[in-house]
Amino acid sequence: MRVRATDPAALPDLMDYLASWTDANVEQIADSTLEVSLLGSHDLDAMRMQLYLRIRAWELARPGSGVDVEIEA
Repeated sequence: MRVRATDPAALPDLMDYLASWTDANVEQIADSTLEVSLLGSHDLDAMRMQLYLRIRAWELARPGSGVDVEIEA
C-alpha cells in the first residue's frame, strides 16, 4: 500500500516508525510517498485498517505537526 505525507520532511520519521514494527516492510518510492507491506495473513481490508491505526498513532504522538498522511490503494 502506498502512504503519502503532505510534508516530505516528516517522511523519514514516519518510515522509521512504521519499520519499527516487525511485520512491516517499508520503502520510500518518491519524495513524499512510501510503499508499505504488512507481513502475515492479512486480507487487503485488514492490512489497510492496521496501517491506518499505526499512522493515526504516529500522528497523535506529534500534535501540532500539521502533517497529514493518506493511504492510497
